[in-house]
Amino acid sequence: MHDNEKETDSNGGRWLEAQEYEKGYWEKLAGKIEEGAVSQLDWYQWRATELEKKLAKFLDEKTRSVKVLEVGSGPVGIVNYLKFGDRYAVDSLESFYRSKTTLTKLRDPAVHYISSKGEELDFKDEFFSLIILDNVLDHVNAPGKVLNEICRVLSKDGLFYIAVNVHTRWGAVLHSILSNLKIDRGHPYTFTPKSAGEFVNKHQFTILSEWVGDYYQAREEDRKSKSITDKIKGYTGLSEFVFSAVCSKAVK
Repeated sequence: MHDNEKETDSNGGRWLEAQEYEKGYWEKLAGKIEEGAVSQLDWYQWRATELEKKLAKFLDEKTRSVKVLEVGSGPVGIVNYLKFGDRYAVDSLESFYRSKTTLTKLRDPAVHYISSKGEELDFKDEFFSLIILDNVLDHVNAPGKVLNEICRVLSKDGLFYIAVNVHTRWGAVLHSILSNLKIDRGHPYTFTPKSAGEFVNKHQFTILSEWVGDYYQAREEDRKSKSITDKIKGYTGLSEFVFSAVCSKAVK
């Protein structure tokens, strides 16, 4: 997120448009699933497997038995496929997802699904030992408030995992323009790997381990894609790759 870009307030028009964009995306995807044109949201399982690999050296038996939260889980969530913990998932579109059984039929009934904004988590201080924020930070209304709330409800010795799509410096400038022009309505905020890490540090977290995806690989995949949108990304510098990190609370 650029330094001169201010977060929207709780009634931010850009965030409301992003919410409508998300509804449209999932509505369309649900239709494709019903038609058998796409798989059954199996990427959540893959992400959960990858997350467990990244967390392996940080988790002990005590951590595995406590409370886990995913913020912005979507209709199913990574947390649905984790093999440990008392699991919770919150999303501001939860009421919408519940009306789409095509999207929610893969849910594990042991997971607590709750309608909530990341900026206003309805949990006690230090309630969770692991919190997940995957592909969410650039979609929310107020990213700083989301991280502050996550810090509040994370236990003193807890872990915070974040993954966010990022751009190169040029891609970030171009994407920010498109976002401000409301051409990309689903992503109100723009990050580079550097700005994402700095943003996490700024909001009371210390990065323990981080990973940055390969921009050039993402660019080539976009260029080879059959999608016109992907090709445009690949040839303009807008290709996205992923910044992810395991964090702890910063020592005050």
